[in-house]
Amino acid sequence: MAEESSGVLGQCLTVLRSAKSDNEHFAALLLVTKAVKAEDCSTETRHKIFEAVGYRFINRLLKTGSTPQGCPEHIYKSLAVAVLACFCTDPEMVVHQEMITKVPDFGQIVCFQPESPEDVTTRSMVDDCYDCLFALMTTPTGRSQMIDSNTVSKLCETYWSRHHGYCRALELVVALCSQCGKLIWKNNMDKWHRLVETLAQEFKENKDDGKFELCEKITVVLLSAMKENVQVGPWSTVIYRELSSILQSKLGKSQREPALKLSSAMVDVIGVSWALSDPQNHKFLLLLVHLTCIEVRMMLEDQEYEQIVDQSSLLSSCYSLLENTIHYMTVGPSMALDDRQILQLHSAMVGAFNAVIYFLDTVSKNPVVLPSPVIYASVRVLGSWLAEETTALRDEVYSILPYLLRVGHQSFKEKKELTQTTNSGGNKSPEPVITNSVEVLRFLLPGLCHLSAEEKSRKILIENEGHLLLGQYFSHSWASFSERKNREAEVAMTTMCGIFLNLTVLEVALVTTHQVFRELLAFIITTVPTLALDKSNLVLTANFVVLGTMLIRQQATHLETPQGEVSLFFSAVVEFLRHAYCKQVAENGTATLRISKVYENFWEQISELWFLGMQAFSVCLPLFPWLSRNILSSGWVPELVDILRLELANAADTETITSFRQLFTQLVKQYPTIKQLVIECGGHDLAMKSGMADLENNMKR
Repeated sequence: MAEESSGVLGQCLTVLRSAKSDNEHFAALLLVTKAVKAEDCSTETRHKIFEAVGYRFINRLLKTGSTPQGCPEHIYKSLAVAVLACFCTDPEMVVHQEMITKVPDFGQIVCFQPESPEDVTTRSMVDDCYDCLFALMTTPTGRSQMIDSNTVSKLCETYWSRHHGYCRALELVVALCSQCGKLIWKNNMDKWHRLVETLAQEFKENKDDGKFELCEKITVVLLSAMKENVQVGPWSTVIYRELSSILQSKLGKSQREPALKLSSAMVDVIGVSWALSDPQNHKFLLLLVHLTCIEVRMMLEDQEYEQIVDQSSLLSSCYSLLENTIHYMTVGPSMALDDRQILQLHSAMVGAFNAVIYFLDTVSKNPVVLPSPVIYASVRVLGSWLAEETTALRDEVYSILPYLLRVGHQSFKEKKELTQTTNSGGNKSPEPVITNSVEVLRFLLPGLCHLSAEEKSRKILIENEGHLLLGQYFSHSWASFSERKNREAEVAMTTMCGIFLNLTVLEVALVTTHQVFRELLAFIITTVPTLALDKSNLVLTANFVVLGTMLIRQQATHLETPQGEVSLFFSAVVEFLRHAYCKQVAENGTATLRISKVYENFWEQISELWFLGMQAFSVCLPLFPWLSRNILSSGWVPELVDILRLELANAADTETITSFRQLFTQLVKQYPTIKQLVIECGGHDLAMKSGMADLENNMKR
């Protein structure tokens, strides 16, 4: 049989090569497509067909509108697509530029609808188009062309119009969503919304096991959305009601898992508020969290590592739901739960995170198991828990902390290597880079900030060189922030400032001697003067100012930075502290002390830092006698006198005035030149009227 086919093929190739007219080409192509199946052809054979046919002739077939009398309407297109489908089975040919350029044609053809059940030509042509698109979808270049040529839009239209092959159209869209994410909806969010509406309606109407297959498809489509452009519509209510009914029923594993995944995706895309759609009843969210916690425990407590890896998709969905719920509970509006419900929710989460810690503890003792996506995801979700809760499971957290730091270091190392590869031009694909690495260290930072304030966990952090790791990560984050104003890097640095601040206050010996803190101080001293110029950086500036002032106090006796640079740093500190408050005079002439407009939007984030900065700056005054020049040249002293006068009129709050009083008294005590200026500004009278005995005594000396 193979020899016979080979003989026929040889005759066809001879005719193709010697064909002088379109009719001869056409006849030979008909013979080729009927005589040879693509899977029976070797690579060499397909290449011979390709060379003999030539893409120019195929292009003409695709573009020709008229057909011979008595022939099917799309006979030429059908033949062209049939030949291309044969070529698409070859990995080399499918990425050929001529094949890639046919994607727009395929997108048009899949929208064709057979005129009748007997219209075999159109059906066959559409089927061949899908074969080509599925083959192209397996290549980065093919996927990119499908996105650029708006093929996704055509596939969506085919699906909701129920044209021939619409199920394959949905398969393609789902596959593209999985591979390319939100790239495919860049200019198509209207199609995304209509597709989700269509799928939600099907989800509602389907009453068999296909309902749970739809769960998985809707999940993939949801997670590919551009979240900022998602408009909540009737589809979200439909899915809420269906999932609420499903999760309250007795379910098998094959039903429960896709339902939980879809629930997690809805929360991820819309928010936890979706699970609270019924304001009179929070049972769905409570049920959802409880089921998720049980699922996590079953996966992590009762299975081997390999089994857990096999279920990583479900585990990731469960983790995402827990992370979003924790975030909502801490920063979202009140969930109006009673004490019993809160206790039940907390208890369920404690059980789940105990299982996460148990899993991480188990893999930490197995030298064969290296950090993997499942481990990174587990560390990340534990980080979200530790950001809010460090009292529950405290001993368990202490025991696993060294391993968390090791995993954090490994993920940071991989991320840095990936960044270097990308920056050097190693990735040319238009698609997002998919890696096994997640920068989990960023998610551990809030928890580490809490733990660095506790003695036992702080000792563990230091013993495992956590401060060294954080120093490296701080430098990396600054590079990321300074290059492209990376918001995540900014948040990471502010959190690390909190950790370093705890170490500065509680581990004086370490901070005084360790090179990490010397380098950190040198960096802050040289960075703050420039950083402070941009008021959009006010939160980061506040953190740098306070940390730098606290560090310089500890390292003053062996400071390596030149005095000129230190002087510029302190000038920036003075400007930061000075401009937080201003005197405001009303129309009736009444003066009050108010937060300046520039600081107002950030005050909730930096108010504590400002008060701490005032204290730290006051402590630094005796250490640097030359600081009086910076303060005098800033013009701050007369302003301080005016501010303290406002106290006499009860025009400022007690905490703020106390902070100014302490600084003012210290300035007069340490610097004779400033004391003289204060006296000239009526300092004696101010001290007596305001009852500032220390200030009055210092001015008499």
